[in-house]
Amino acid sequence: MTTETHDVVKVYIGPVVNVQLYQQALREASIESNVVGLSLSASFGSVIPNSVELWVKSEDAEKATAAIKRFENNEDILA
Repeated sequence: MTTETHDVVKVYIGPVVNVQLYQQALREASIESNVVGLSLSASFGSVIPNSVELWVKSEDAEKATAAIKRFENNEDILA
């Protein structure tokens, strides 16, 4: 049996709302991502601010960062 492992990197850490928005932007760019820390947020509420992380495969890190920046730029236009 062969298992393939991928290195992962954190591309964002912040409030759960932002992480969810960025994860959607990555999904639209066909980039798989994982959210880490939601259980901490649910357990402690806002006691631990900016404790939710967004992780992607290392080979997708550059593309993910660019997708997040595009999303942020588009949000500035709409605001």
